[in-house]
Amino acid sequence: MTAGEDAILEVLIILAQLHCAPNASGNVDCYDAQKGGAPVVKVEPNLFGGFDVRHGDGKIERCEKKASGETECRVVQEGRAK
Repeated sequence: MTAGEDAILEVLIILAQLHCAPNASGNVDCYDAQKGGAPVVKVEPNLFGGFDVRHGDGKIERCEKKASGETECRVVQEGRAK
């Protein structure tokens, strides 16, 4: 497994309450059955060796694994106001 795949698996563990499945393009889509089954999160590898978490409201978090082994995420785009 590559570092990017390891990082994606870490996010999937965090999102265990959602139903997640890889799609044909290699990204992972997560659905919340309690919210009607609409996609709520997409996890995609990014060009920086980490992954991006795209939320249904438009918020995007960029996550990278630090030297300590921890995964650090930061918001790179805010979501829509409700």
